[in-house]
Amino acid sequence: MTEQLSTEFHRTYDISDISRYFNRKFGNSNPEKYAVYYEVDNAINRTDAPIRVLGLTIALCIEGEGEVGIGVKKYKFCKNSLMLLNPNQYVHSLSSNEPVKIMAIGCNLEMIESIMPKISGLLPLLIHNPIESVSLLSEENSKDLQVYMKLIGEKLKAVDSPLKRTKISNLIQALLCEIIEKHYVSKEGIEKPQTRKEEILSKFILEVLQHFRSERSVAFYADRLCVTPKHLSAVAKDISGHTASELIDHYVIMEAKIMLAETALTIQEISNKLNFANQSFFGKYFKHLTGYSPSAFRRMASV
Repeated sequence: MTEQLSTEFHRTYDISDISRYFNRKFGNSNPEKYAVYYEVDNAINRTDAPIRVLGLTIALCIEGEGEVGIGVKKYKFCKNSLMLLNPNQYVHSLSSNEPVKIMAIGCNLEMIESIMPKISGLLPLLIHNPIESVSLLSEENSKDLQVYMKLIGEKLKAVDSPLKRTKISNLIQALLCEIIEKHYVSKEGIEKPQTRKEEILSKFILEVLQHFRSERSVAFYADRLCVTPKHLSAVAKDISGHTASELIDHYVIMEAKIMLAETALTIQEISNKLNFANQSFFGKYFKHLTGYSPSAFRRMASV
């Protein structure tokens, strides 16, 4: 990883990559491969190429404002905005015209898998709900989360010990519970349960994330969800503003952009990996949805 991390938003990063970068940049001597705490404190130049982080990222804006694309939606963020980036989710169109300060915690999939059973009754409200990627917290709730995040950062910088990872895992678990509580739980219990439509959309997104490289048919996903293609598209449009087909196309195009920008694969090889009949069909599909041919996009990404 290079020092261009803050501007190269067309890459796939593991949490360990980000950990090495920020620990090297700020002189920390104990970089961890399973989790990272960092702060961004500068102006963010506009970039439209996507980035994908292979892990869960929890980011909290402390100062400033800007705009970020997460999945198929664009969000404005400002002071006290909480941003939740699910594993393998695409981030794009990140911009700010003024300095911003963002605190962030990232943890890899292995750690998330170890935490999930402990909060299995609540985690689907957070991780399996792609609808609320950015939300605005009150000043009080924002400060509560900052306490957890700073403490996690301090523990990550601490010297190694037999219980270090366990302590960090438990703190991240507590942070997730705090976030879930502030979003969904009141004194009476769960305040915002998913509707049936939201449940269908959430399951659909999870299926798409798993199968989009080989399956682009709405009928395939509808069959897996035991609904009709017409109903699935209507639900997707009603909840997200996009049809089921448009959501599938989004993930295919994001993956294609990443492979064009960060790999040496030929366009034919990328076409094969995304299960297109041939390179010509892939080229027409890509240009129809982006306005650029695959080769033109690759040239722009390499500048």
